Amino acid sequence: MGNKVSQFYRIEKNCIRCGFCLDICSWDALDAPGKGRTFTIEEDLCPGCGICVDCCPVGAIRRVGASGDDDAAGR
Repeated sequence: MGNKVSQFYRIEKNCIRCGFCLDICSWDALDAPGKGRTFTIEEDLCPGCGICVDCCPVGAIRRVGASGDDDAAGR
């Protein structure tokens, strides 16, 4: 498994570590490192489907645009 963060999404500081994204991701692309640390999305495993964005109750997972900014949809 690679260590690069996903080029498609980023996890913001408002992540509450509820684990919904871990449970919903069929590709096991999300990782929950040590206590108190932000979850990560593994680039090598993330297909960019966006289901993690849709399931996050606090909107902490955001789509990254081509320039590194959020896309027009505000995700």
